[in-house]
Amino acid sequence: SPRLSSGWSGGVCAALAMILKQNNNLSKDEDEHMEDSFYSFRRLLMSHSVWAPFSSHAVATTFQVEFVFLSSYGAFTIAHVPIAVICGIFAIGMVAYWLCAVVVLILSIVRGKLHKRMHRRALIFYSWWPILTFVLCSLSAVLGCSLGHLMWYTTEQPYYELDSLQPYSDVNPAIVPGKQMQDAGLVDFSDGVGVDRSKGGCFVSAGHTYCVAPILFTGELLAGLGNTPTFGTYDYFAVGVDCCTCPNTDFRCGDWKNPLAQGGMRSLDYRSRPFYTLAVNDWEAVYLKESRHPLFFDWVQNPHFQSAVMWHTFSSTSLLACLAPFPAAFLLTVLAANALRILVQGSVASPLDVPKPPKGLEKAWKVFFPQMLDQYEEEREQLMAMPITAAPDYGAMLVPKPVVVKSALPGVAAGV
Repeated sequence: SPRLSSGWSGGVCAALAMILKQNNNLSKDEDEHMEDSFYSFRRLLMSHSVWAPFSSHAVATTFQVEFVFLSSYGAFTIAHVPIAVICGIFAIGMVAYWLCAVVVLILSIVRGKLHKRMHRRALIFYSWWPILTFVLCSLSAVLGCSLGHLMWYTTEQPYYELDSLQPYSDVNPAIVPGKQMQDAGLVDFSDGVGVDRSKGGCFVSAGHTYCVAPILFTGELLAGLGNTPTFGTYDYFAVGVDCCTCPNTDFRCGDWKNPLAQGGMRSLDYRSRPFYTLAVNDWEAVYLKESRHPLFFDWVQNPHFQSAVMWHTFSSTSLLACLAPFPAAFLLTVLAANALRILVQGSVASPLDVPKPPKGLEKAWKVFFPQMLDQYEEEREQLMAMPITAAPDYGAMLVPKPVVVKSALPGVAAGV
């Protein structure tokens, strides 16, 4: 029964085999056949369909593809560097193993001339899964690295960096100088603070417009000394890229449409910071103001909520990304297994008639193609075990024998 446990069925198989050996005078060859896996009772009692050898390869390949994806994805998204390095080593090692298998296969074909018709069916059968596994693992590694790189630089790294900075609340730009807020990450400004969208600065470089607008207590920049901060400098700016015209009289960056927006997330776009500084210099020249320690923020309604959204986006995307490769790889491997089964049934591929490993590649076959090497050695043992008989003398059969004809005369014999 297929539901029997492996231990119970194994005991039954061993018992049946022992009874047959005791009650029957088995020769040495018969006893070896009884112990052989192809003729053992274990194989007879276990439920093995035609699909079994193909499905086992499909499941094994699926797990390897999933392992490579998780390792390559973790190499880019795990913040702990030693663990990330270990994940990268595992992913590279798995892909490198199957790459070496494909290289050994190509060398075997070239050096051993395995492309000949007599070896073609075995070559197709035993190269099917190594090539498929290498392709799927390589594709999985590329997808894992690409997605991990994207998630790290768009969600995870900004979250960790903002979390390492200090949060501040009820900050009044007219009282608190930017010099005291250099470690600010998430900032909730006090009531009455806003962005003057009509009096901003800009800088154009390489086809991009870098926009800045002052964050003020009254939300409006006045001429002269009106609403000038008590420390005499304007240090808080909302920033963005390609969200204004130059000259900047219509700042449209961040939550500029939201009247409830009253917070800032420290801008982590380090590549744009030099251009933001140049935009602030433009703003100083146009409006005759001074900024000694400018701080750049993304204007948002609730900076703490936006930070939590970053982590939620990363965690949910990572969960879906880690679960998605398994069913996709399993579907592809099942289709590949079914295709190989059809090829075997159509005599296009076969596990029999395995060629001899090319000289110098025997150890490589033992590492990368153990089943193929075992099949070759088994076929060779079976061939050597065949009894050797003397060849018949066909020439003697062709020589006519003399025919003795009795003579009609008594005592006289005539030979023909």
